[in-house]
Amino acid sequence: MSYRCPKCQSPKIMPVASSNSVRPEIPKSLAILVPSVLFLLLFVSISLAFLVLDKKMGLLLQLATIASFLIFIASGFMFWKALPKFKQSMQTFMRAQKHWKCRQCNHDWQNS
Repeated sequence: MSYRCPKCQSPKIMPVASSNSVRPEIPKSLAILVPSVLFLLLFVSISLAFLVLDKKMGLLLQLATIASFLIFIASGFMFWKALPKFKQSMQTFMRAQKHWKCRQCNHDWQNS
């Protein structure tokens, strides 16, 4: 199946929700991975700001950065282990969708 709008050939398509559709199985590790990346970026940017301003980083900031890095590594490994199952469930979800809508031209269509 081509994941493009048949009218404008845009790849910006989305499935229209239906009550009996199959949902992809989202790994729990992804729910941990995304916030851990955001917290790691926050702590690293604060650390860089302290470095530029010639202020000493506190012990608490260093420990928080190290802890968020360790959580990031662990959740990344858990997501990597769950990735084949997630990929398969996402492909099943995409194949099961019959009703689609283009986000660019608002064209609705159904696959047979």
